[in-house]
Amino acid sequence: MKRHLLVLLALACAGCAPVVTKVNVADIAKSDTMHVTDQRPASEKESKIFSLLITSKEYGVIRAGDVHLSPGPVRLLQHQVYEKFAAEGGTHAVTVYHFVIYQNMRSQLRAGAVGAGLGGVLGAVAGNAMANHDAASQTRLVDEMSFNSISEEYLRGQYDATENPDKASVYVIYVDTDIDGKKVFTRTVASMKPHGDENPLVDAVDLAIKNHLARYDAAAAAPVATAAQAGTK
Repeated sequence: MKRHLLVLLALACAGCAPVVTKVNVADIAKSDTMHVTDQRPASEKESKIFSLLITSKEYGVIRAGDVHLSPGPVRLLQHQVYEKFAAEGGTHAVTVYHFVIYQNMRSQLRAGAVGAGLGGVLGAVAGNAMANHDAASQTRLVDEMSFNSISEEYLRGQYDATENPDKASVYVIYVDTDIDGKKVFTRTVASMKPHGDENPLVDAVDLAIKNHLARYDAAAAAPVATAAQAGTK
């Protein structure tokens, strides 16, 4: 119950000064010369809580804006693009059409609300059970027409039973880029549960970028990285 109340307090304070996670990237200045054109919709850069009302279909879905990471997501992408293509020399045309991060905490928050209502030991068990759920990270290609046809944005932060069978709290990250005339659009689902000492948001964004750029390899059908393989910088 206490955990649930803390989460609700954090959501309610979303309009306050945001928590900014510093991402330590060695030699990031060397990638300043890699030009990236950011053509994302302005909304993808901003944070938004879709609903705090537990009965709402939008409850528990949040858009995490750029401000939560320093450097921001596109700057981190720029650096990884540089590391991937710098050895080839020359200039590269890079355009970002989408890079947006959603948090889906619906099941955990609802379980916490039930636990708060029950109170005592039963309430604590109900709330903590969902908080301990985990999800395997995965990345897949996205159909651009299907993405654009979604009329209610919160639906982009949803997951299906195959992606997240235990209904853990997850990040859902979309990345859509054109690099040297090749367009790739991916969706990554990654657990919000901390693993080790790394920040789960940093882990998720790093994984999403690595798996996205892997699709530019000559063997584009090769398996994408797992969370353990991707690592962080």
